[in-house]
Amino acid sequence: MRLGLALAAALFGGACSVQITDGSGSRLAGVDGGVDPTSDATITPRCASRTVYLNFDGQTLQKGPSDATLNQASWMQIATGTAPRYLSSNTNRMAVIQNVVAGVQSQLSSFPVTVVTTRPPSGSYVMIVFGGTQQQVGSLYGGAVNQLDCGDQRPNDVAWIGDGVTPVQRVVNFTVGAIGFGLGLTATQDPNDCMCGWDNVCTSNNTAACNLTSPINRDLTANQTCAGLSVQDEVATFRKAFCE
Repeated sequence: MRLGLALAAALFGGACSVQITDGSGSRLAGVDGGVDPTSDATITPRCASRTVYLNFDGQTLQKGPSDATLNQASWMQIATGTAPRYLSSNTNRMAVIQNVVAGVQSQLSSFPVTVVTTRPPSGSYVMIVFGGTQQQVGSLYGGAVNQLDCGDQRPNDVAWIGDGVTPVQRVVNFTVGAIGFGLGLTATQDPNDCMCGWDNVCTSNNTAACNLTSPINRDLTANQTCAGLSVQDEVATFRKAFCE
């Protein structure tokens, strides 16, 4: 499935755009504090330059220069759209959310990136909005979308991942790929790489956690590319964005 595809591709119209609480705003232990419950945060300093905010509670978005602090997304095809609460009718909703959060934390733990489910009160953060359909948020694609940001010019990216993306590992991989796309990483041809499928014909392997590779060739035949760049260091890119 082309991620750019329902995802990556959705990602972008025009400029190049391309995916715990119980719904009442309650915080999840070990998550909102950016602490991995399996590790000792006093031993491993967490990256503080930028945060990942996973928004499962529903969000109204407006078309405009991507800015999570203003709830604006440049990939939108409509002036205003609203993503409903993620999996609102699913009786197993909270368990799914817990697993998505744990998966994202795990895949970003080597940095380690701070992952929260309540909006940060200050600082830069990437917001991934979960829930609903492409029509509701004005996405070109049905799976997920973010804006390709070559050179990482806008730190407060806004991405979206729909209810229809399953299973959990795929949701997690899409989330990591969406973050990378917003940092200026483009599609690759490695099925196990997190950027596979982001607006190219690569079919990603979503049965296992995707890899951030250092270095890896960019797919120069992808629909979305960054001019003059043929190789990317995905680990260094994440580290620079979140830790430096």
